[in-house]
Amino acid sequence: MSFELNRSMGRAAAMLIIVGPIVGSIVSVAAVFFQLLSNSLYFSIIFSILSFAAYILFLAAMNGLAKYYKDPVIFRNSFYGVITAVVGAIVFIFVMFAIFIPTFNQLIAISITPGTLTPLPSVFLSFLGVLAFVWLGTFVIALVQGIFYKRAFYALAQKSGESKFRQAGFWMLIGGALTIIFVGALIFYVGWIFAVMGFFSMKAKAPQTYPPPPQQPPTQAITQKKYCPYCGAENNIDAVFCSYCGNKL
Repeated sequence: MSFELNRSMGRAAAMLIIVGPIVGSIVSVAAVFFQLLSNSLYFSIIFSILSFAAYILFLAAMNGLAKYYKDPVIFRNSFYGVITAVVGAIVFIFVMFAIFIPTFNQLIAISITPGTLTPLPSVFLSFLGVLAFVWLGTFVIALVQGIFYKRAFYALAQKSGESKFRQAGFWMLIGGALTIIFVGALIFYVGWIFAVMGFFSMKAKAPQTYPPPPQQPPTQAITQKKYCPYCGAENNIDAVFCSYCGNKL
């Protein structure tokens, strides 16, 4: 694939990664407002598929750019970053549906039971434990993802000469580290914004030109002569007899 196609795919993928969660949040709020909670699962599935497609497109672009710049670090770290995000999402969904939601429903049921003023301590502690697990797990996954993306975008910045990729990797690393105080996700998306700008402004590498080899000056033909052994006179190389004394050469 050409450089321009890889650049366009990377630009489109980064824009989808940025816009997807924003549109998903708006749709979720609208679903609550218009009492369409029964369709929220379908909305989640649709946006999950779109997000997955965006990351696949991003990997395809980084793979093409890694081959273009002959640097496998670009794709390898991008791949590890995406895999980390996918594994984190799978674990998060499992924890939410298998542990968090049942515990939360149990907590609500105990709270609204007549005659029960406070929820059972064991249920409340279980709920806090799940929250702490999700919180720390999200932090670790975001930090590891930020490290991989930082390496990928730093390598791309070095090969392409586009400094915005370096800023993208820097803010993704900072965002992953600050996920523990709940502002990291916002900073992480700042990194994706710089990535979009980098894909817009990056240029193809200039073709290498080599100077023509130096030309050798033409050599003048050297006229060979032979000399008469009798008189020493100079004669042509193909002469049989001396032109001065007449002796046979």
